[in-house]
Amino acid sequence: MKKWHIKKSIRVSLIYCAFSVLWIFFTDKIAFALAPDLSSAVLFSNVKGILFVVLSTLLIFLLIRSDEYGKERLLSEMAAVQRSFNLLFEDNPLPMWIFNNQTFAIMAVNPAACKTYGYTAAEFRKLKVTDLRKKEDIPVFLKFMAESKDELRQSGPWEHIKKDGESIFVRVISHSLHSAGIDSTLVSVIDLTEQQRTQEELDTAMQERDDFEAFGYTASHDLKSPLRAIIGYSEILHKEFDKQLEGEALDLVEKVHKAGLNMNEMLDNMLILSGLSRRPLKYERVNISDIYQEIHETFKHQDPDRNIEVKIQPNMMAIGDSGVFRLIAQNLMQNAWKYTKQTANAVVEIGSHENKEGETIFWIKDNGLGIDPSLADHIFEPFTRAHMNSTYEGMGIGLSIVRRAVERHGGRIWVESKPKQGSCFYYTLSQKDQQPYSDLPEK
Repeated sequence: MKKWHIKKSIRVSLIYCAFSVLWIFFTDKIAFALAPDLSSAVLFSNVKGILFVVLSTLLIFLLIRSDEYGKERLLSEMAAVQRSFNLLFEDNPLPMWIFNNQTFAIMAVNPAACKTYGYTAAEFRKLKVTDLRKKEDIPVFLKFMAESKDELRQSGPWEHIKKDGESIFVRVISHSLHSAGIDSTLVSVIDLTEQQRTQEELDTAMQERDDFEAFGYTASHDLKSPLRAIIGYSEILHKEFDKQLEGEALDLVEKVHKAGLNMNEMLDNMLILSGLSRRPLKYERVNISDIYQEIHETFKHQDPDRNIEVKIQPNMMAIGDSGVFRLIAQNLMQNAWKYTKQTANAVVEIGSHENKEGETIFWIKDNGLGIDPSLADHIFEPFTRAHMNSTYEGMGIGLSIVRRAVERHGGRIWVESKPKQGSCFYYTLSQKDQQPYSDLPEK
C-alpha cells in the first residue's frame, strides 16, 4: 500500500494546531469545573498558559528532533553507501565506468580507467563508449547491447583505443543498472595486456615444470645433439659408402636414417607442445582465412599432383596470438590433407558460424577416411593415432598441439566423424560477436 508523505512544515503546523485546540477545549472545561471563584479562575488560567507554552515548546522540539534524527540516519546511510561505492568503484584497481544505455554517453569513470586510457575524468565524460572502439567493431557492439539481458555478462577479447591511439585488448564484465529513471550499464575492464605481463612475471618466477616441460628441456639439450650425429653419419654412409655396402646393409642404413628423422620430428613436436604452455600470448587482430589460404598454397606447392578442392570462408577474424593460430591451422589442414589422400574428388571446407550463445565456432571439414566415434576424445592425446596404417605418416601429436593451442586461448575443440564419411573438427577461441558467421556445414 502506498504511503502518504506530508512536508515537515505542514506536518508540524497541523500537530501544533491540533494540540492547541485540544488544550484549550479540555483545560477550559476543567477550569470552569474546578474554579470556585473568579480569582481562582484567573490563577488557574495563568498556570494553564504557562503549561501550554512549556508543553507546546517541548512538542515542537520533539517533532523537529525526530525529523533531524531521521535526516541524520539517512545521511549516515548515504555516507556508508558512498564509502562502499568509493571502495568498489573509485578505489577499484580495474578500469570502470558507467554509461547511458540510450545515448552511450559515459556518465562516471574511476581513476583506474583514466590511468589506463590516458583521458582525464572530464574528458572521459565527454566521450561515448563507442569512441573507445574501432569503427568496424561498433555494429558488433550495438548488436551485443541490443541482445543483452539484465544480468552479469562477460565478453571479449575486444580491441579498445586509448587517447594516444594505441590499441589494447581487453575482456569486459558489465551489468545493467536502473536508477532515477535512467537505464545504464556498469562496466569493468580487464586489460589482457597487463594480464600478459603478469603471466610473464609468474612464468619467470616459477621453478617447477610439469612433465612435458621437463621432457622438452631434456630432449632439446640431451637428445637433439646425438640425434643429429646419428642422422648425419647415416646420411654419409648412404652417400659415400653405398657401393661398399651390401643390399641388406644399405637397407638398414636407410632405416636408421629414416628413424632418426622421425625421432627428430617427434622431439620438435614435443618442444612445440611443451612450449605452448610457457610462451606468453601476444594479442592482435588476425585474419584466420588468410592463414588457411597461405597454408593451402604451401601444401599445393609441396604436393602439386594432389587433386583436392579447398573452400575457405573469407574474412574470418579473431583476436589472439597469430603464431598460435597458425599452429592450429597448420595441423588441422595437414590432418585433412593427409586423410583425404585416398579419396576421389577430395574436398576440404573451412569456415565459422555462430551458435545460440553468441559464440564463434570455427570448423574444418573433409570427406576423407574419417574415424571411429569412440576415438573422438583420445585422438587429442599425445602419440595417439586413429589409423595405424603406414600409408598415413605422422607421430600422433599434431592434434595434441591443436588442443593445447586452443585451450591457451580459453577455447575448446571437438570432432564429429564416422569411418569413411569424413571428419569435421570444431574449435572455439573464446570469441563472441567478433565477425560475420556462416551456417553450420551439412554433416
